Amino acid sequence: MRNLFCRRFAHVGADELKSMVPITRSLLSVGLLLVVIPAVAQTANVKVRLYTLHSEQKIKLTAKTGDLAWKTCQQCEASHVASLTIVPSAQGVKIEGQEQQQKQVLIEGDYRLEPSEGLALAMAFPLEITGGPRSLRVFLTLPLEDYVTAALAGESGSFQHEESLKAMAVAVRTYAARFRQRHASEGFDFCDSTHCQALNFKGISARVRAAVAATRGEMLWYQGSPAATFYHQNCGGTLAAGQESWPDLYAPYLKQQADPYCIRGTPLPWKAQLGRQQLETALRTQGLTVPAGWGAGSGTLEIASRTPSGRALKLAFREKPRGEPQLISASTLRFAIGRAFGWNQVRSDLYEVETTRESVIFTGRGSGHGVGLCQAGAEEMAREAQSYQQILAFYYPGTSLGTSAKGLAWQKREGGRLEMLSSQPDQDAEVLRSAAAILPALESELGWKLDFKPQLKVYPTLDAYRDSTGQAGWIAAFTRGRTISLQPLAVLAKKSILDSTLRHEFTHLLIEARAHAGTPLWFREGLVLYFADAEHSFEPVQMTEAEIERAFAHPEDRHGLERAYAAARTKVAQMVQQNGRETVLLWLANGLPEKAYH
Repeated sequence: MRNLFCRRFAHVGADELKSMVPITRSLLSVGLLLVVIPAVAQTANVKVRLYTLHSEQKIKLTAKTGDLAWKTCQQCEASHVASLTIVPSAQGVKIEGQEQQQKQVLIEGDYRLEPSEGLALAMAFPLEITGGPRSLRVFLTLPLEDYVTAALAGESGSFQHEESLKAMAVAVRTYAARFRQRHASEGFDFCDSTHCQALNFKGISARVRAAVAATRGEMLWYQGSPAATFYHQNCGGTLAAGQESWPDLYAPYLKQQADPYCIRGTPLPWKAQLGRQQLETALRTQGLTVPAGWGAGSGTLEIASRTPSGRALKLAFREKPRGEPQLISASTLRFAIGRAFGWNQVRSDLYEVETTRESVIFTGRGSGHGVGLCQAGAEEMAREAQSYQQILAFYYPGTSLGTSAKGLAWQKREGGRLEMLSSQPDQDAEVLRSAAAILPALESELGWKLDFKPQLKVYPTLDAYRDSTGQAGWIAAFTRGRTISLQPLAVLAKKSILDSTLRHEFTHLLIEARAHAGTPLWFREGLVLYFADAEHSFEPVQMTEAEIERAFAHPEDRHGLERAYAAARTKVAQMVQQNGRETVLLWLANGLPEKAYH
């Protein structure tokens, strides 16, 4: 089927539905599926790669209670065992004791996971293990809030106050929503290292669980999208702007400013001294070099430029005090030293540097990039009895806290018998122009008019649309009462479905406005689909009226729901063919005669 499907909430009878505010959805068929990454706040589960930093050669799984259920594909029948061990193979993976090789093994149950290199874990979430000739890849699928709990435990071990933990829980959750696409090309959502957010499944305390529960679903929003909630251990008293670390990042809420709370709490001064030979070794390991004679003792290392927050940006190696400089970025130098000698050496780029004949001395303060929430400052704010809302407002000024998209400045545009709400009305003007042509043409076709002014609400981002309406990414539009909520114009235009989506939603408004109180739901939905695209030839789908109504009331999956809509349209098309268009429309207004569709 080509076009859009539509659904009302059908948990009550048709008479009750008539008295409710109409709620409709336009669903995209398989052929026009919008490929999107759902906002984390609206997604039940996330997929995490475990043991990212390890090369696992063997995974042993042992049931803690009951049995392990394992299978080699989603549709396969599961086998039940007390334990099993999985190793790599040429084609993927293999279960020890069996000759057959598999592409994957899927596991469910309450189990203990013992890898060859990483920490053993006790889990009760679905597990997927794939691999190749030399190592295994382990993926865990778990609910969002469980992910937030493990990340909070991994990223805020030193927190002592409830409000700072709550602030971090919101930052962790929002960070996950904003950066979920980081590993999309690899087939999972997050890794378990600091590249995404460090996870700790073994050290989850009651306090961590309470902070996650107290902020459940809350995120920080900026202009309708999740904010880039970077955080770090200690800013040294001066926060850095986001663009100091990520020049292409547009995030006005990540400001360069003084942080008095960090200074009053734990400003973290530090000093690191490295021998010249040590520094050269660290750089060579990363494929970098210094001037040929620099290590002899006469060369210097100087700060060549700084960021607006005072952090080192570029450093210059000079073979002689007045020689030509060889520049290196401060972050490159810090990462080279960290990988070679540990991250507790040069802890941040907020430092002074001194060179002696034998060594290089860094004297600085803070730890991390200094952007966003300073954990030391947040902890001090909580100690001073400030709430997590106040902590977040200080470190991410200009964002809005909530469980759905916030921060949209709606503007109204009038267009004859229509009005449009948009945060970017000039860019979305095409929606109003298209709607102004489609509605009167459709009214003329059906022979009656709406007696109210429909409102088109065009969302600027998919995140804003999903989180405000609660709809999945494959639902193009959502109508409640007289307001039609639409995905971003750019998305609808890219799929060439703006006009068909508007026609579908207007058809629904017209059908619902005309419908008799006792008209069955399947009949109304079938009429919408038929008249929204009467010229298109659809493949018939046969279901009974009761089966269609059950599918509407309790949809098991998207495919089943689409099939029910297709069956409703099939029935209406047959009725129009047998009884004529005008007669069927009269049945909508006057009530469906008994056996009219048999």
